[in-house]
Amino acid sequence: MLDFFQTYSYFGLFTILLLEEGGIPFPIPGDLFIAAVAFMPNSNYLLIVATVIISTLFGSTFLFSLSRKFGLPIILKITGLIRIKKEKIEKAKKIFKKHEKFAIILGRLVPGFRTITPIVAGTFKISYKTFWLNTLIAAIIWANIYYVIGRFFGEIVLKFIK
Repeated sequence: MLDFFQTYSYFGLFTILLLEEGGIPFPIPGDLFIAAVAFMPNSNYLLIVATVIISTLFGSTFLFSLSRKFGLPIILKITGLIRIKKEKIEKAKKIFKKHEKFAIILGRLVPGFRTITPIVAGTFKISYKTFWLNTLIAAIIWANIYYVIGRFFGEIVLKFIK
């Protein structure tokens, strides 16, 4: 995997994060890829942050848009199978909408919720402007956290992705 980043560097990071943000799971989280690229000699802080932001906005917009169009009918079918009542979905919707900005930023920063957050936001018809702005804020925070982790703990991170 390290060879991949040495060969494709920022484009490789962009591709992996775009796919992950678009809903295609990888066995290794994108966080570690950001840290690995940050650890590489001659890595450029601004290029890493820009790559993370752009791939995050494009990929999560794809999921958000799909969910906005098709999300609720699919969720209602799935919840019918697992016996979650529509009232619980409505309650979750009210809570999410009440705290939408915080929910989007926090959801984007918590591993495991990063991909779910655009789906929930799209399904609950959060405005695209609100979604986009808060996803941007979260992407900036996310990029900086894993850039710092990569710079200071890169050797440890590389053990996970080799």
